[in-house]
Amino acid sequence: MRSPRRVLAALLVAVAVVAAAGAPVAIAQEAPRAIDEPTPSEAGRAAQDLVDAVAGKAAEIRESLAAPPAPEREPTLTDDEVTAIARTSDELAEWVEDRTIFRTAVSFDAEKGIHTYFAVSKDDAGDETVEAQVLVADDSGQITEVRTGPQVSWMMARGYDGAFGRAINRPAVWLALCALFLIPLLPLTRPRRLLSWRTLDLLVLLSFSVSLIWFNRGEVFTSVPLQYPPMVYLGLRLAWIAVSRVRAARPAAEDEARAPSVRRRPAFGGWAPTWLLVTLLAVSLALRFGLNAFDANVIDVGYAGVIGADRIQQGATPYGTMPSDCGSCDTYGPLNYIAYVPFEFAQPWNGKWDALPAAHGAATMFDILCLAGMLMLGWRISGLRLGIGLALAWAAFPFTGYALETNSNDSLVAAMLIWGLVAARHPVGRGLMLGLALGTKFAPAILLPLWSRHPFPRRPAGRTLLPFAAGLLGAVVLTGWVLLLDGGDGLRAFWSRTIGYQLGRESPFSLWGQYPALRPVQIGLMALVAVAGLIVLRWPRRLDMLTMSALSGALLIGVELTLTHWFYLYIPWFLPFALIAMVPDWPQPVRAQRPVAEAAPAPALEPVAVAT
Repeated sequence: MRSPRRVLAALLVAVAVVAAAGAPVAIAQEAPRAIDEPTPSEAGRAAQDLVDAVAGKAAEIRESLAAPPAPEREPTLTDDEVTAIARTSDELAEWVEDRTIFRTAVSFDAEKGIHTYFAVSKDDAGDETVEAQVLVADDSGQITEVRTGPQVSWMMARGYDGAFGRAINRPAVWLALCALFLIPLLPLTRPRRLLSWRTLDLLVLLSFSVSLIWFNRGEVFTSVPLQYPPMVYLGLRLAWIAVSRVRAARPAAEDEARAPSVRRRPAFGGWAPTWLLVTLLAVSLALRFGLNAFDANVIDVGYAGVIGADRIQQGATPYGTMPSDCGSCDTYGPLNYIAYVPFEFAQPWNGKWDALPAAHGAATMFDILCLAGMLMLGWRISGLRLGIGLALAWAAFPFTGYALETNSNDSLVAAMLIWGLVAARHPVGRGLMLGLALGTKFAPAILLPLWSRHPFPRRPAGRTLLPFAAGLLGAVVLTGWVLLLDGGDGLRAFWSRTIGYQLGRESPFSLWGQYPALRPVQIGLMALVAVAGLIVLRWPRRLDMLTMSALSGALLIGVELTLTHWFYLYIPWFLPFALIAMVPDWPQPVRAQRPVAEAAPAPALEPVAVAT
């Protein structure tokens, strides 16, 4: 029951509103006259107006009766005391040991009750750099956090719990996904085949988890070096698969002579029956989508997509128009923002970085496109069983779930590339899908020479190149109109905010960013990858699905090895190509036999007498 005081207050508010409305009742002294009765709709509107007026007046009263803001608290620790406490940190001492600290400073956040100690260095040019920060609680005098090096300016380097992926980082969830990925793909019923390149390939794909452990602890100087051995191995392995495929090709007649019933299509190499694969696929999907629905976050990439979609719906280009809390969110291709439009239309952005349901919806759709593409690709290559196996491999692989739980746009890149493989035999579709992938992020540009070729059977270059170029042009038309929403300003902003920004970007998440002296090595590696991307324009002479997939994955990994800013969300870019090359049992390649001129019959031999 409501208290009498609340009831009385409500009545007083109602009386005040009616009095303020200025509707005095005049008692007529003349003879009574007819009065028009209000219609039901007019009476309803009048009642609603009265309710709104009462609610507004009540809000004003609540605001006037609200407690005044608390005065700013005075710190109990002096700056000298904070400095003394901060210098007891072993992390701070270790970091500044080999660095010259030019000056120190202390600030106080009265709202949070936190002191921050700054250790600042100065280079020869006079530029100052904050080398470390130590946060000290004013009430307890305890150190709550120490930030050194890149952790000062990069929040994602601090190892905050759940900053990326939330619950998927829990060991139980991560190991469960690893098991769902690995066990169905291993030949458990043939133990002798366990010691094979395929087993090592699958383990290396999962070995990025070791680097992620150190990243989650905020130790980027350990996590970054650990991310390169798996990439180098996978890049070389995929290149070797392509080279071995070319070298192993032999004439069809020779194959027929050795094995008349030679298998022409790949098969799923796992041990699990199809019904079990379907069950495990359902479990993986329930786990990943359940986590995204109930325990996931949206990083700046998803936030950027939602804001860009809002800008497009307002008739403005996303480039150069981002808010201050997401100033570098316009660095992606136009498709990234177009893809978010239907989801932002259904769940409009309210101007804040909140739960962003539109980003959740978009990331879920990107992941579904990848799953459907892997299913269709495997089905077209060898049948439904391989399609289910590839879909399970995508759904259970923990780093695809990591991308989904952060609600990033990286699965959109993978989806376009997967469907490009599905349409590999159609130059227009292949060019369109690659163009759309480029419309999201620019790393797939390395595939342009390779994908301009037609996979087996080979066609003349002219018959392939023109339709492929038409597909690329179609992607430009479908996405490029976003740049013209602000005329020439949009075009200029696009170049400076995307490619120009990426070329001059600094990041502590690569060896090149941590050690600028390695810049010549980075440039040399970039040149090597570019040359490799041109070589595949003519080699190999024959190109089948396995060779095309292996070379595509190797080239993409080569690009990622040269990136100044690399992150685990980029693994799904090359994952589909690695799965195509490593999961199925591919048969020996077959090439057409060259025609051989019919040999002349051997002359008849005359009988020879033999002396006895």
